[in-house]
Amino acid sequence: MTENQPDQLLEFVQRLSSDGSGTLSATTQLFKDRVLDSMNILDLIGFVEKKLGRKLKSEEITMQNFGSVEKIEQSFFQP
Repeated sequence: MTENQPDQLLEFVQRLSSDGSGTLSATTQLFKDRVLDSMNILDLIGFVEKKLGRKLKSEEITMQNFGSVEKIEQSFFQP
């Protein structure tokens, strides 16, 4: 991700958020805290794929990799 893309990812997740409160942080647990549901994850996966410029492999789509914005950044956008 470029310099401001982590912020873009957090903003995107905030827009998807079930409660819409906008009080999310990069470490908020997206599923444990019920921020996202099964439909939202599809949009999030699409967003990540678009930023990466490639399709994710099924083995990359795990709760570990998508547990929080921080985990997504670590899993896909850091060298």
